[in-house]
Amino acid sequence: MWIKSKNAVLTHFRRRSGRYHRSSNWVGDRELLDKIFALAAVRGGETVLDLATGTGIVAGRFRGQVKEVIGLDISADMTRQASACVDRMIISPIESIPLESESVDVCVCRQGLQFVSLPEAVEEIARVLRPGGRAVFCHLAAYGDEDKTEAFKIQALRNPARVNFFKPGDLEAVAQSSGLTVAETARHLSVESVDRWIDHGALNSQERKAVKDAYLASSQDFQRIHKIEEKNGDIFDTMLFVIIRAEKPK
Repeated sequence: MWIKSKNAVLTHFRRRSGRYHRSSNWVGDRELLDKIFALAAVRGGETVLDLATGTGIVAGRFRGQVKEVIGLDISADMTRQASACVDRMIISPIESIPLESESVDVCVCRQGLQFVSLPEAVEEIARVLRPGGRAVFCHLAAYGDEDKTEAFKIQALRNPARVNFFKPGDLEAVAQSSGLTVAETARHLSVESVDRWIDHGALNSQERKAVKDAYLASSQDFQRIHKIEEKNGDIFDTMLFVIIRAEKPK
């Protein structure tokens, strides 16, 4: 089962790698990057592990601010653009991090946990963190029970490789399941063009149409919660990102 999911992720991001930087507004959003950086509460002599580093955008926010930034990603295609953003790159799944136990001060993961086997991945994150170390998770989420069914359907249509879907409280539960203590949470809203969001290189025209059709058929409650607007044939969705900091007990 997981081998099939892993292959789907590799295929998906091989197709997306060339367009990733321009695939969503949130990808390079400085305000979102600053929130992640602030929650990490880094100090100069620390080691940061950026999980699912992709093209290195999150890693680049930490580079030069800490002792070492390590990027980890399953997709070599995605990481070809990341060399200037990391001190060291590891090609590996999060479920099997090839680092010694208690060797990292901060683990950061933006939009990576949606593609993993959660129990194994979070156990590995907890293992490599030093006592007192922090994990910062940032992920797209439904707003709550009222919109989750439609939000998760749209997210799955847009990214068929995705296996995990979140709403507020889920990331906290994931962290706590591995013995980490949730210390702080934050939210971030990003207004996204759906045309841009689905034109990422991994969907054909029929699949892109299915996403837009799901928006057009969505309930009034979903449209109200997501502040859906239609302009010049495009659809704009105010998407929610949840960010948490969890700490490993000393």
